[in-house]
Amino acid sequence: MTELADLEKRILRLEEQARIVEDIEAIRALKGAYAEACDLGYDPDAMAALFTEDAVWEFTNSWGVHRGHAEIRKFMENVGQEILWALHYMIGPVITVHDETTASGKWYILELATMTGVSDPAERDAVILSGTYADQYEKVDGVWKFKHVKVNIGQSSNLDQGWVRQQFRS
Repeated sequence: MTELADLEKRILRLEEQARIVEDIEAIRALKGAYAEACDLGYDPDAMAALFTEDAVWEFTNSWGVHRGHAEIRKFMENVGQEILWALHYMIGPVITVHDETTASGKWYILELATMTGVSDPAERDAVILSGTYADQYEKVDGVWKFKHVKVNIGQSSNLDQGWVRQQFRS
C-alpha cells in the first residue's frame, strides 16, 4: 500500500469516527430535549416532534403503549394532569450507532416530581421515581428521532414513604 493510499484510508476512518461522535452527541441532545419537554410542563407538541411518525413509546407500568404522534400527544396531555412538576435526570447513557440512520441507547432515569395525591387528587405528593430506558433511534432527514422508547419504571414512591415501604404509589 502506498503512503497516499494509507493516508486516504486513515482519513476515511477518522471521518467515520467523527460522524459517530457527532451522532452520539445529537442523540444525547435528543434525550435532553425529551427531558426538557417533560420538565417544562409536559408539552405534547414538543414531545411528539422528537418521535418518528410511526414511533412506539412503551411503559412497563400502567401508562401503557402509545403509537404515533396523536397517541403520544394525548398521553402527554394526560400525564401532565397527574405530574404537576418534574425534574428528569437522564444518566449513564450507553449509545450505539449501528449505521448512518439507526442507533440504540440505554439510560437510567432519576426523577423528582410533584404529583396529584394517591388518595385525594386535590392533595400533592412529593415523589421520587427511578428506572431505565431502552431506546431505538432513527435519523430522519438528517435529524435523530426516537423510533421506540421502552421505559421500565423500577419504583415510583412518595418521598415520605421511600421505595422500601412503597415501591409503587397505588
